Amino acid sequence: RIAFTTEYGPDTDLERLMAHPVVLFGQEWELTSVYQQLRQTLNAFLSAVLSGTVNVVVSFASTFFWLVFILLSAFYLVKDADRIVDWMESLPPSGLQEDFGRLRRQITTVWSAFLRGQLLMSLFLAVITTAVAAIVGLPNALALGLLAGAMEFVPTIGPIIAAVPAVLLALFQGSSWIPISNFWFAVLVLALYLAIQQVEGNVLLPRTLGRSLNLHPLIVLVAVIAGGSLAGILGVLLAAPSVATLQVLGQYLYCRLTDRDPFPEQQPVHRQPWIGRRLWDRARRRALAGQWLVRPARAGDRPDMEGICAQVWGGEDYIPQVWEQWLADPVGELTVVERKGRVVALGKLTRLADEEWWLEGLRVDPAYRRLGVARLLQAHQLRVADRMGRGVLRLATASHNVAVHRNAARDGFRRVAAYHFYGAPPLPGPYPLTPLDPDDLERTWALITTSPILEAASGLYEIDWRWMHLTRKQIAAHLEAGEVWGIEMNGRLAAVAIVLHRKREEQTQLVVSHLDGEPEGITALAWCLRTLAHREGLEGVRVRPPDYAPLLKALQAAGFTRAWESSLWIFERPLAEKQNEGG
Repeated sequence: RIAFTTEYGPDTDLERLMAHPVVLFGQEWELTSVYQQLRQTLNAFLSAVLSGTVNVVVSFASTFFWLVFILLSAFYLVKDADRIVDWMESLPPSGLQEDFGRLRRQITTVWSAFLRGQLLMSLFLAVITTAVAAIVGLPNALALGLLAGAMEFVPTIGPIIAAVPAVLLALFQGSSWIPISNFWFAVLVLALYLAIQQVEGNVLLPRTLGRSLNLHPLIVLVAVIAGGSLAGILGVLLAAPSVATLQVLGQYLYCRLTDRDPFPEQQPVHRQPWIGRRLWDRARRRALAGQWLVRPARAGDRPDMEGICAQVWGGEDYIPQVWEQWLADPVGELTVVERKGRVVALGKLTRLADEEWWLEGLRVDPAYRRLGVARLLQAHQLRVADRMGRGVLRLATASHNVAVHRNAARDGFRRVAAYHFYGAPPLPGPYPLTPLDPDDLERTWALITTSPILEAASGLYEIDWRWMHLTRKQIAAHLEAGEVWGIEMNGRLAAVAIVLHRKREEQTQLVVSHLDGEPEGITALAWCLRTLAHREGLEGVRVRPPDYAPLLKALQAAGFTRAWESSLWIFERPLAEKQNEGG
């Protein structure tokens, strides 16, 4: 039996060929070892190429996948941002949802401030680098400045990336006017970049981010160093906003543990206009200083008044409705500021009681703001009040109205109370309210005077957007008018409310002038006021409670919500005692 084995293929043929020695130039050459080495080298090369190709393909596919994922995620986050926020705020228990929402807004403000700070830092670096490069004669100064500003968003290695092109340009092209060699010019450019980075890291960064995030510059500097040690580049970039976020959360926990209000009303930080606007306003103020005429208002000033009020509150200002009444006031004074026959500002001084005066209706034409007109008008009203009466003078303004805050502080006013805006819709159902009468004066007055709510209100209560002292005499008058409602719990008076009668047909809400008592009683009374509003066919209940946390919680438990994010601040100033009175 004969067996034949036949092998085909280029490798087999090549091996058989290489197995025979080759005679060349009289020398015999053995090719088998050469072939084996070539084959091993070729296999290794092909393996490396195939492996590298697979890695490139996998890396490209991974990058493409994440790019698409990030774009889709960003699209849906932007598209459904409101729904996502509503869903997140619905996760906590009902008693914590308002706190969660306010915490979320505070943290969002922190990160927005961080982004603005980074953009500001980028602008600083771009301007400084461009200016320095242009001064020393470095080519393409603007492009290098823009690169330095863009690299500010890349922590740690960003400044290095920005400095490399500048040093290379200095080394190969030199300065356009400094007579030194390219090598020493490159050294100079490198030193300048290092100096810029030192100023940026130790001066600009702590101050800019610290001011944006309301953190001390030293805290920002320590946070950046700690963040770099713990998390590298990402830690450096996110250190400052992370510390600010922890500060917000820590402040909230501390206030809750110590039974304090975690969201007190803070006076806004006034940011001055840029220097060009300040210089322009100062020049206009000096030029117009002698052109103002402050005088009592006249009936003929109405068209100018209406023109000013049309630019306030979307044209829904209340002053045109009370203008004639203010003009006819025999005690107070309606004052205007005139320039060249045109009224540009107005304000009203009103006497509320024998020793209580009120400033209201301050309006300045937008074209004449920041020129000291309001200050001039208020100073005149103070002189009139000091001359006409004695006691105290008050005014109210929104917590965000920084310009009025400054004028009030300059004229000796101090803030004595803060009020919030709360409201609730009507509610059908019975209302077990007790209308109080003059016989209930003693127990009503005892309840109010022993409650901390009146103290939080600095002894004041509201009558039609004016705040004055709540006295026993006034409680008696409200009882006589049938404007006091109460609710009893466990056989005693637990809460009372002064509900003013409707003075105008357009009044669509039940107006609560003062609410006082025990927290449980206030909650029950607030529920009943909603049913009372439903019985009278009104759109709801509105109350302006003082800044007292138990009172606000009691209202929230009755379904009341905050109607205005800002609050109303009450300022007070004693009037000068009249000299030689009665002589």
